[in-house]
Amino acid sequence: MRDWTKTLRRASFRGVSFWVEAEDLAGGKRLARHEYAGGRTTYLEEMGLATPDFSVTAYLVGDDSDARAILLTQAAQTPGPGRLVLPMDRGQMAYVEGFRRSRSRDRAGYIAFDFTAIPLSTSGGSMLGVADMTTAVLSNLSGASAGFGGFF
Repeated sequence: MRDWTKTLRRASFRGVSFWVEAEDLAGGKRLARHEYAGGRTTYLEEMGLATPDFSVTAYLVGDDSDARAILLTQAAQTPGPGRLVLPMDRGQMAYVEGFRRSRSRDRAGYIAFDFTAIPLSTSGGSMLGVADMTTAVLSNLSGASAGFGGFF
């Protein structure tokens, strides 16, 4: 049997990591319904695929959750698409359409985010943005400096 706790990815958007409580994918086809007066049948016209979207309930927890909440808010408001990684899906470029941050008095250190992400289409433009590259480089500098420090 598969051990899900060992195979799930850490979720992130534009390099800001978070935990996922729940996520839903919505998609399908666009259908035009042609209903005629006095008719008893409906003609369905397929109009292509509907734009898919992910509804994600994310959360931050820990001593630095307030600082990471600011980073996640900034990542969601940065223009253009960013790299979205969800625990069971491969990373992909997506736009955050809207988000809601929730905090409560009795859950200090726990910050919830609900957001909707629209995947970037597969037709071109799915490159990492400057904010994604900057986050990736800066997050790895501390590890690199610790590694080089061992040589001296």
